[in-house]
Amino acid sequence: MKKAILFIACFAVLVLTLSANTDRATAPVVGHYSPALSLTAADSSVTTLGAFRGKYVLVTFWSSSDAASRLRCNRYDAFCDGNDRLEHIAVNLDRNAELFDEVVSRDNLSRCSQYHVEGRQAHAIRKLYHLDRGLHSFLINPAGVIEAIDPDDVLARKLMSECI
Repeated sequence: MKKAILFIACFAVLVLTLSANTDRATAPVVGHYSPALSLTAADSSVTTLGAFRGKYVLVTFWSSSDAASRLRCNRYDAFCDGNDRLEHIAVNLDRNAELFDEVVSRDNLSRCSQYHVEGRQAHAIRKLYHLDRGLHSFLINPAGVIEAIDPDDVLARKLMSECI
């Protein structure tokens, strides 16, 4: 009886350990390659993250109901405006496209960097980037590796200047 209980306890510890490590291995992590991302713009053109290889890319996930992510999107949009070495891709995850359009207009965001996704695509992106614990931004270097998660402007400038 004691052997059976010991076996069950060891098996439970093994399962918990493996499931915790599996989540870490697939989540976007600083120093690892960024997950692939493909977005369709309002004009039906498709943008992929791979198309920006050779440049820094700041990918921002935001929603109008998440104040911190919306403010971060506004700050990054202003920071990236006119910066030739840094592209900004802002991915809105609102369930309503009209709300997205209204916020982009009111916040005076650059339309060329804004993408709205919903439904299955939004669910897939949330899962791929592990956004179930909050919306984040990722600074991706020219080789496609994540340099920082939710970077501030000073960190972004520092990382970009190191690679000139």
